[in-house]
Amino acid sequence: ATRDSFRYVGDVDTDTIEGRTDAEHFELTVSSLASFGIDGEELHMLMKALCIVLQLGNLTFESDASVDGEGAIIVPDDELAKMTGLLGIGPRAIQKAVTMRLVKVRDEEIMARLTPDQSRDSCDALAKEIYFQLVEVLVRKMNDKTCPAGFDAEVSQSEAGKLCINYANEYLQHRYILDNFQSVQDHYEFEGIEMVFDYSTIDNSEILNLVEGRMGLISVLNEECVRPS
Repeated sequence: ATRDSFRYVGDVDTDTIEGRTDAEHFELTVSSLASFGIDGEELHMLMKALCIVLQLGNLTFESDASVDGEGAIIVPDDELAKMTGLLGIGPRAIQKAVTMRLVKVRDEEIMARLTPDQSRDSCDALAKEIYFQLVEVLVRKMNDKTCPAGFDAEVSQSEAGKLCINYANEYLQHRYILDNFQSVQDHYEFEGIEMVFDYSTIDNSEILNLVEGRMGLISVLNEECVRPS
């Protein structure tokens, strides 16, 4: 498989980003993950989960002719077979998971069939949730490796300390977004390449503004500190 094999990746007509090829970026990523203790079987499971996310994007749906056009089925069979191999569960279970929805009517639960468009949305939602959980795992492991021993314990009783930790985390995330996603977006725009990723969905500028803005929490706290008792 190549990057052109996956719908979620989109059409890419460049071989390098910031002077590195995809292969070089991958090797750098693997090396960086290893520095946080993510290697061996754990790295294999991480990559497998990413493959599942990408393969979910390749599933397509059409109306189920066997039930008078109601409901949806996954086509073609080879894409479903690939997903079956990755998840280790049968095709019927996968079909049911993304083409049906549990609906509660009063005290009764029934399985409702989804349309092809609804099934596509369901599949995309599942892929997003898996990807979100992957990021959560990575962030937690990186925090465990970079947080000094006892640091949380020392400030756990301090609300101001918690605010500072959250502020630092948001600022670090903002810098990461600027250094990676924003720079890639700027590069794509410069090259005239359509950017399919919505940068606004991960931009946390509003959160930072809430903390450090002109009328933010820090400004309010400073005023309270100098206000006469």
